[in-house]
Amino acid sequence: MPVRLFVGGCSFFGSGFLFDKDGTLLSFDHWLAVMGERARRLAGEVGLSGPDHEELLRFMGLNPERPGVANGGIIPLPRCDAEEVVAMYLASRRRGDPATIGDLVARVFREVDEEFPFERHLRPTVGAEEGLRAIRRAGGRTAIVTHDTASAARRRLAALGWEDLVLAVVGLDVCEGRKPDPKPVLAACKALHLPPEETVMVGDTPGDLLAGRAAGCQLTIGVLTGVGGEEELAPLADVVVPDLGFLEAVSLG
Repeated sequence: MPVRLFVGGCSFFGSGFLFDKDGTLLSFDHWLAVMGERARRLAGEVGLSGPDHEELLRFMGLNPERPGVANGGIIPLPRCDAEEVVAMYLASRRRGDPATIGDLVARVFREVDEEFPFERHLRPTVGAEEGLRAIRRAGGRTAIVTHDTASAARRRLAALGWEDLVLAVVGLDVCEGRKPDPKPVLAACKALHLPPEETVMVGDTPGDLLAGRAAGCQLTIGVLTGVGGEEELAPLADVVVPDLGFLEAVSLG
């Protein structure tokens, strides 16, 4: 069912709403804790000194002096890319054979992801849950398009009690294409049984918006709760909003 969407002082219509996950629906808070645990275990495995451990933390996007503050780093990267660059980082510091280090990093990342209590650290961005509920209440269809795996994303949804708010999830285990490639966006449209021209793409990075445009989404919305700034999102978005609380969905029925 088409939904009237009010955003940025303008009115739009859409039947499907596609959201990036981290930085758009969820803050990056949980990844700070995950990266910290990954770094701690890696430091123990390869025998890093205190200063070397701190350098690894900085490389991975953490601030040793302020553990709850991100400094960029590799936190926004897809899991497989993060594994690769951490392995390259450690190998470049002569911490072992590159292939062996690669296997070690993959194992540590996998173990942390399996054991980490994500539900204790998940925090929705401002307006995320309210926006999803309003869209579903108005009759719209929702999907997540993420560089995480769909299986992991669904576990996060379950932890938040959002299983009924998102109808489809497209991740790297569902579609190999990565944003800005339009393939995962098109896969989400197919899962919602909607043509792209009836959908809206919402994200916090240029890649999200480029993927939506390339797929033919009728509207792209940039949100400033993640890694992208207004100066880089504005040229690619039809509208840029501070957070999802600025979106209002109303039923046409």
